[in-house]
Order: sequence, then structure tokens, then C-alpha cells
Amino acid sequence: MRSAPVVTTTPARLSVAAAGKRYLAVTRPYNVALERFEKAANSGASVSTLQAQARAVAAANLTESRQLLLIAWPTKVNKQIRALAKADAAARPHWLQVAAADSLSDMARHVKLASAESGKAPAAEIRRLLGLPKYDEKDYS
Repeated sequence: MRSAPVVTTTPARLSVAAAGKRYLAVTRPYNVALERFEKAANSGASVSTLQAQARAVAAANLTESRQLLLIAWPTKVNKQIRALAKADAAARPHWLQVAAADSLSDMARHVKLASAESGKAPAAEIRRLLGLPKYDEKDYS
């Protein structure tokens, strides 16, 4: 009995317009989680509430990173997409530390470390190259 040949296909690269829409869809959950954490922290939420928010941030970060690397982006944003996924990966352990921290001061220290790893520069460049507006936290609050 002969088996059927295995055919693998490479997904077609997205157009710039389609990539812009897809980028916003992929990054939205992480941006929303970040803004929710920030609002909770700024409103004096409890450690347990902030731990839960930090777990949500870490989960959204992982999902974003994985999705970014699965999509066939336009060539002109490939480098920035990889840089953003790398920044996500670097920030994730810090968000997990925030979720495990048992004091506000420990949380603040790890949030600062996560922020230092942020992908703001590649994200801003991706938005520019895809013709998207600049990041506005009001869009995610």
C-alpha cells in the first residue's frame, strides 16, 4: 500500500492592509491586559488582584508572541516582528515574577524590569510601516 505524498504549503504573505488589521487583532489582548494591570495598580488594588492581573498579562504576552511568529507578515516588517516577539519573551518571566510576588514593592521591581524589556520600539516601527496610528492607551482601556 502506497501512502499519499505529504504536501506542505507556505502561507501567503499578508498584504500591508491585511497585516495592519491582523497586527492590531494579535496585539490587542496583550495591550488590554497591560492597560488593565496599570489601571489596577494605579487605583491601589490589592496584591492578590494585581497577581491575577499579572497572570493575565503573562498569558496574553505568550499568546501574542506565538501568534506573531506564525503569521506570514509582509517582508518589510519581518525584522520588527521578530524583535517584538523577542521582547515579549524577555518580558514574560518578569510578569510571572510579578504574579508570584507577595508585596507591592516586589511587584513594582519586577514591573520595572518587564517594562525595560518592552517592545515599544519595534511595535512603534511596525505601526509606522503598516500605516497604523501611534499606540494610544485609551484604545485599550
